[in-house]
Amino acid sequence: MHTKQINFSRFNKRLLTILLVSLLLYLGKPFLIPIAVAAFFAMLLFPLVQKLQQYHLKETTAALVSILLLLGTISALTALVYYQATILQSDLPRLEDKINEKTNRLQWLLYETTDITANEQEEILEEKKPDIAKAVFKSARDFVMQFFFVLLFLFIILTYTFFLMIYHQRIQNFFVRLRMFESQKESKVMLAKISIIIHDYLKGILTVIAVLGVVYALGFWAIGIDHAILFAMITALLRIIPYFGSYLGIALPIAFAFLTKDSLWYPVLVLVFFMVTQLLEANLLTPYITGSKVRLNPLATIMVILLGNLLWGIAGMILFVPLFASLKIIFDQIPQLAPYGYILGKGDATDDLPPPPDNK
Repeated sequence: MHTKQINFSRFNKRLLTILLVSLLLYLGKPFLIPIAVAAFFAMLLFPLVQKLQQYHLKETTAALVSILLLLGTISALTALVYYQATILQSDLPRLEDKINEKTNRLQWLLYETTDITANEQEEILEEKKPDIAKAVFKSARDFVMQFFFVLLFLFIILTYTFFLMIYHQRIQNFFVRLRMFESQKESKVMLAKISIIIHDYLKGILTVIAVLGVVYALGFWAIGIDHAILFAMITALLRIIPYFGSYLGIALPIAFAFLTKDSLWYPVLVLVFFMVTQLLEANLLTPYITGSKVRLNPLATIMVILLGNLLWGIAGMILFVPLFASLKIIFDQIPQLAPYGYILGKGDATDDLPPPPDNK
């Protein structure tokens, strides 16, 4: 019997390549994240640029108009969230009374279980007030700093997006000249596929978020949750993080219902409504709108999300799914990398297996 030995040299080279790429992604994230976000925005907006050019607009003018429309959409969404937050702020006195009532019940429960009286609990809180005030001040200062950082980050992204749309042909020619594939025609077809997949994926995700925002708002309003629009927007926007975002988003309205409502039925109804919505969204809404453009299996998707969080934080959780979907297309076309595309993809586990050996 002859056995083939594992080629450890090839294995070590591939492992070293993965480690170096991961290290590059981690160390270069301040530079790479804006470029990645801008590239996805450019792919999302490029069809709009082409349509505007049909009205005899120059490419630079069409790109600038697209950028302004994107900025206007982001500004309108931010303004709506801010307006809903101001309504919530004006309702704080009533909410504070509800929370104090819940706190008193909690203090009584704490007294029943630990024998710490309400006066002793208040003394503990008084001792912690300076620390709480410092924490609040630090949070407010950090919020202001983060706000200016977000503005700068958005300006950099929009600038990158503008130039990526302007120089899209030169960038495409650059990848074609790298000769990753056998012919220039094959390279152009591959780049077109990647662009279409990412465009359709982003467009589908934004459509799903918009639909879920309306559904959540109507559902929260029907249940009787105050500030339904604000919580619906937050819950729907967090859907941009695959798998985990929706569950993070629903925690806020459930906690709010628990703190402000006298009956436990309200948070239970919110949870049941969310579970039904998730079921319909996963089986009807998402497959119909986004289709099978991102052909990653659920296990690979979860691992990609966790890897993205490890390397790039929240941005990685959002960006790594379409990024690895693009890599899968490339892997599938390169014989040496085809096994990696196979393990990332969907379909029957026996697809594309080599024929069994002939034992005759």
